[in-house]
Amino acid sequence: MPGFTISGIGSGLDINSIVSQLVAADRAGADGRISRTVNTANAQLSALGTFRAASDALRKQVTSLQSSSLTAWKASVPEGASFSATAASGAQSGTYSITVEQQARAHVLRSDPYASVNTEVGEGSLQIFVGDASFSVDIGSDQRGLSDIAAAINSASENPGVNARVVMADDGAHLILSSRSAGSDNALRVLSSGGDGGLAALDYDPGNSVALTETQQALDARLLVDGLQVTRGSNTISDVIPGVTLNISGQEPGVSRQLTVAADLDATVARINSMVSSYNATIATARQATRYDAATKTAGVLQGDATLRGAASSLRGAVNSSMSGGAYAVMTDIGIKTATDGTLSIDTATLRSALESSPEGVARLLTGSGGLTERIDGVLDEYLGSDGRITSKTDGLNARLKFAAQQQQQLDRRMEMVQARYQAQFSALDTLVGQMSSTSDYLAAQLSRLG
Repeated sequence: MPGFTISGIGSGLDINSIVSQLVAADRAGADGRISRTVNTANAQLSALGTFRAASDALRKQVTSLQSSSLTAWKASVPEGASFSATAASGAQSGTYSITVEQQARAHVLRSDPYASVNTEVGEGSLQIFVGDASFSVDIGSDQRGLSDIAAAINSASENPGVNARVVMADDGAHLILSSRSAGSDNALRVLSSGGDGGLAALDYDPGNSVALTETQQALDARLLVDGLQVTRGSNTISDVIPGVTLNISGQEPGVSRQLTVAADLDATVARINSMVSSYNATIATARQATRYDAATKTAGVLQGDATLRGAASSLRGAVNSSMSGGAYAVMTDIGIKTATDGTLSIDTATLRSALESSPEGVARLLTGSGGLTERIDGVLDEYLGSDGRITSKTDGLNARLKFAAQQQQQLDRRMEMVQARYQAQFSALDTLVGQMSSTSDYLAAQLSRLG
């Protein structure tokens, strides 16, 4: 509000101070009501936001359990083996005999030596094949140098998978072409045409024209898996043993290595523990916001509000629901127990025993149709979806804040008018007092003369 700096001229009163105090007294009640509304709404929004964040973390854990097989798997190979392995969803317990007879290799070609990396080779066109795919590179008169040719090959937009580089060795500079992918299906061919004929020094077409030297043959990976021949054009093989990916890193012809695939109970229990921890954090945020502490006589910001209490109650209902027809019917059957405050705890020994006895039964109870994760998802959708109860509550609080801001603006405008009115009244009073004082002084002077 605008300030006034004129004090009483005739009365000597501090009009500015008096007016400010009167305005402050007038607005105190309304200011307090608006501030309480804003503070309460902000505190409740913060509590709802905390619950939403905790629920989002819970949903991520639920989605993680739903997105893959509940049972985690591990693959073990002996130290020093020519391959490693990872197991994932769809794996099955078992032991496999693996022999890596040959590692897959990418095709590599090398040119004869040139005096320098900039030595001119020629101009024209190169057609380069990577397996059945091919692309053409036009080499102009300003690209005749060895390094320029390598750059043109690498930058070609239709290059399907060949790398070109120049290496300066003791005997000179060599252009080296290599396939980006291993296997016989990605073997290279190079055909030159047109120009001045100099690019013929880069031809490689077995059975026809071979100018480049093959320094590494394009080879497929060859394995024996339980005595069965397996040939693949890559060193990453994921279509031989269900749920298992083999990564070939070497070769040991005639040497058999044992691959063991088994359920990883530690990893499975850890996944379930993560979901339970997120569930407990969500329940705790709801309890904190709605609680009443009789000892300190303090209440949570949403104490008495049914929204979060309802969400927490629905989550507890999701946990305590039972399923029929499977190996396990309720959470306590697999060691998941509910405490009096609504949080969960896990009896690890009971859970591990259930996973060993019937992993399918545990999966059905937790992630199957109508299982725990599906029920939790349903509760979170009901409360946190676009038209959910917490979303509606949040919208209502934001509307309350918007209305409070409008009330504050209206109060400020009204108080400006009140201040202007007080200022005018006290200014008029000050003028009147000044006039009366002057009259009094005049009368006093006249009376003194009469005496």
